Amino acid sequence: MRHIRAKQYENPPAFITAKLSPIDPMPEDSIICNYGVDTLSEGASSDVHYHDCDEWWIIINGRALVTGTADPFEVGPGDMVFTPMGETHRLEALSLVTVAWFEGPLRGEKRKGHLHIDTEEIEKLY
Repeated sequence: MRHIRAKQYENPPAFITAKLSPIDPMPEDSIICNYGVDTLSEGASSDVHYHDCDEWWIIINGRALVTGTADPFEVGPGDMVFTPMGETHRLEALSLVTVAWFEGPLRGEKRKGHLHIDTEEIEKLY
């Protein structure tokens, strides 16, 4: 058993009100490679992006709209969202929302963080 500590992120992206991130490295044998807890203000939304890993979100409180390559759908407390590697997505806060997220191992080109499609592709989605 291992305790992974988190700390308040000092300069979160503009769409995030509060963000927690791990300060301890993840164990090498863990299927979770990164995690965080983000709080978004009502009306805030993430950028349209994808990852070189699978991602899971658990909605802790509030309501949000999930959009991207799938049909838009609303989520609330207790809901879990699975986004496979490479699937474009965005989270829009319909109220103050807190989300715990988890990322699996990097695959493919193994690029970290939010990856972006070009503007023309975004316009097709929205």
